[in-house]
Amino acid sequence: MAFFADATGRLTRFSREPADLAQARRLPGVAALPGLVDAHAHSWQRFLRGRALPGTDPAGGAAGLRLLARLTPEDAYDAANLAFLELLRGGVTCVADCCLLRDGAPGGPPEEALATALAVARAAHEVGIRLALVRLACLRPAPGEELPPRLLAGGVDAFTRECELLRARLEREYPADEAWLVVGPHSLAAVPAAACRVIGEYARAQRLRLQVVTAATPAAAAARRAEHGRPEVAALAELGLVDKRFTAVGGGQLDESELRLIGTARGAVCALPGTAAAHGWNLPDPAAVRAAGAGLALGSGAGVRLDLLEETRWAERRLRLEAPPATAPAALALQAATTMGARSLGATGGGLEVGRPADFFTVSLAEPSLAGADPASLATALVQGGQLRAIRDVWVGARQRLAGGRHLRQGAILGRFIETQARLQAG
Repeated sequence: MAFFADATGRLTRFSREPADLAQARRLPGVAALPGLVDAHAHSWQRFLRGRALPGTDPAGGAAGLRLLARLTPEDAYDAANLAFLELLRGGVTCVADCCLLRDGAPGGPPEEALATALAVARAAHEVGIRLALVRLACLRPAPGEELPPRLLAGGVDAFTRECELLRARLEREYPADEAWLVVGPHSLAAVPAAACRVIGEYARAQRLRLQVVTAATPAAAAARRAEHGRPEVAALAELGLVDKRFTAVGGGQLDESELRLIGTARGAVCALPGTAAAHGWNLPDPAAVRAAGAGLALGSGAGVRLDLLEETRWAERRLRLEAPPATAPAALALQAATTMGARSLGATGGGLEVGRPADFFTVSLAEPSLAGADPASLATALVQGGQLRAIRDVWVGARQRLAGGRHLRQGAILGRFIETQARLQAG
């Protein structure tokens, strides 16, 4: 089958006509699949891999606090370059990167606070991956938590002013489906209720997607329930944040009533299997999320690993254990990593369909982990046992970004990151 795209990179038609097949560029020995969507990542924390286990603490723990004291916008650019390259090599064509870092003096001009966020957007553009730039508000530390000033917005009004400037810059400098803004309070622990309501009103007025990081531990969930007198998502719903644009990040402590609230609103839950496994945290039950009517998306989180296929394996295993057994659990897991992730972010990709962008990756059918797979078994084979080395090419908007498993800028990206990492560790 041949597929065709227009000048904007959107798919216009599919064809099996001999004349169309004759003029199409052939991709021998591979199969094409829709590009994956990483619905919540932290590219700057790529510097912490092997040196810390950053979790829901937005500062990344003690090692993160030390790093933040020295991290410049150009350093964040180097980390984003490598993180986005890793994701692209894993078949990811769209990522939601959570950039909490602010620049300039506290209370200074809002424009000065955006340098790191804009550096991340530049990295995504140069690597060639679609970016939902996630800007979450931290207005106060959680109990027992230390936050550096560059993570703390100077009040909710300052936060929304910064967001509006950032939204306008992204809109002016990039196509609408290449880079866009996602906002929210980081959590109910980091933002008082009244400020959460203001952020929700801003997001609604600008038609932006919302993300909120939910409690990772029973103690954190109990503390938020005690402060607000109701479960976390119920409090967020009362504040006007839970609707079809809402995604609860993490979700391991959400109860059945909270999942129903999200499902009734047609919102989503973004699970972070790699980060949760590293810390021993609970993960949401995919079957319960589906039963509640909520969308299930997947994210790499704090970058313990940047391999979204591995995250789909967690979802497939859990769905396979569902009673009664889920229909095609591998297909449902891939749906979480494609269409549901795209829907949660307001992204245009997520599927190879007319009208959507030509975002896809190819896998080699001669690679040992996929050898013998046919059209009926390929999705299950890929999710259950496919290796990253099977991914050969990645296309975003009908433009080839990865060829034969390698990016055009790969050497330069690696060299800069290694130098920057060494300098930051020595400082």
